[in-house]
Amino acid sequence: MASFDIPTIDVSPFFRSEENKEGKKKGIEQIREACINYGFFQIVNHGIPLELLSKTMDMYKTFFACSDEEKLTVPSDNYLKSTRNSAETYEHLVFRFPFNVFNVCPNKLPHFKQVLEEMVSHFKNLGFVLGGIISECLGLPHDFLTNYRNDRSRDSLMGLHYFPATENDNIGKPAHEDPGCLNFLYQDEVRGLQVQKDGQWITVAPSKDKLVVNIGDVIQVLSNNKFKSATHRVVRPREISRYSYAFSYNVQGDKWVEPLPEFTKKIGESPKYRGFLFEEYHQLRFKNRSHPPARPEDLIHITHYSISN
Repeated sequence: MASFDIPTIDVSPFFRSEENKEGKKKGIEQIREACINYGFFQIVNHGIPLELLSKTMDMYKTFFACSDEEKLTVPSDNYLKSTRNSAETYEHLVFRFPFNVFNVCPNKLPHFKQVLEEMVSHFKNLGFVLGGIISECLGLPHDFLTNYRNDRSRDSLMGLHYFPATENDNIGKPAHEDPGCLNFLYQDEVRGLQVQKDGQWITVAPSKDKLVVNIGDVIQVLSNNKFKSATHRVVRPREISRYSYAFSYNVQGDKWVEPLPEFTKKIGESPKYRGFLFEEYHQLRFKNRSHPPARPEDLIHITHYSISN
């Protein structure tokens, strides 16, 4: 396993009131290189208060410590416990747009709704800023991704609890890529997230002041493979739980996704993917989880839409 880490990038120039052209230029160059070579990077000085990040994590931990009876009051669309080989692997609590967060375990989490709404507001702003940076990294207008997204009907905020590994199984989330645009992840102090690069797994060390950012399959397709949607997984440690939460910054379901002309006919390159509706792909990926095929090679990935040239 590789001992090096994914890049860490200071994005403070994009959040300060005073203009810092050199700082922004450096940040754009670093993010472009990270998207080409890793598909993952970490950011510091991202504008989200560390106290809020920590408070949100504590509230998720409190929820996951609630009894099964209390958790069963949460709709199945929001709460899921996953098992593999009859053993619990992870559980998640997810809220999707329009983030009509209801009161969860109100006796133990009286302010959960307000905290999550504040957290979502910060993540939306971060998505807007990073979306502009990614657009510039691709040589597109600064507002390209903002206009391309058009609405937020597939945005979501998910808290995750990974149960301790068993003797026979230490995988929390198997190797996969994310289907959408951008994802932001905040980890607790327990390691487990791993990113694949050049056939090796890089463990992403947690840090209380960093957010992990990764681009999804939509960006890979739009850029005709210029930017990478990296394979990653979560490995569960023994004798200890792991917690994290993630915000998905996505496109709406009826958005048509295909390689942009800037990366195909305008530069004489053939498209590497046929076009598709995001909802179609999203449903295929959901079927991977709800009805996993018997053979791992039958899982649906973005290669489902690849064109053989």
